[in-house]
Amino acid sequence: MGTILLGVDALHYAPEATEMTRELGQATGDKIVVVHVHEFAVGRFGRLQVDCAEGDAEQLVTDIKASLTRSGVDAEAEIRETHVGRVAKAILEAADEHAARLIVLGSSHGTDLPHMPIGSVALRVLHHSHRPVLVVPRGTATAKARSTEQVSAGTVPAAT
Repeated sequence: MGTILLGVDALHYAPEATEMTRELGQATGDKIVVVHVHEFAVGRFGRLQVDCAEGDAEQLVTDIKASLTRSGVDAEAEIRETHVGRVAKAILEAADEHAARLIVLGSSHGTDLPHMPIGSVALRVLHHSHRPVLVVPRGTATAKARSTEQVSAGTVPAAT
């Protein structure tokens, strides 16, 4: 029994990654740590949160944790903070601290690079991680169908 780290982005939430992580946790008995990293910029007007609206990430990780727990998975949730541009590093540090055997991220959207269906955070995590990283694409057929059912039932937050 180990730990799986699920990185979530409140602005570009990918329910397919949550569903895949749920399935992995149920199959292996691993604990799941749901992590969101707030990005802060410091400038002339002080310290500003730039990743999502105040409280959105807290609600998201709480809802995901509750949904995982209801499905019989041992789960915990945490919010971390970092400077702008250092989210990948914060995710990798969280994985190290929890001795995660796997990092799961959702593919939020495409990038400016052709044929690259993952975002810059996922790409950085893939390049710098010393542990396996699973990037779950949007639109995974079975996960999408299950996520839609769970959203309708109010057990997982909807994608934004």
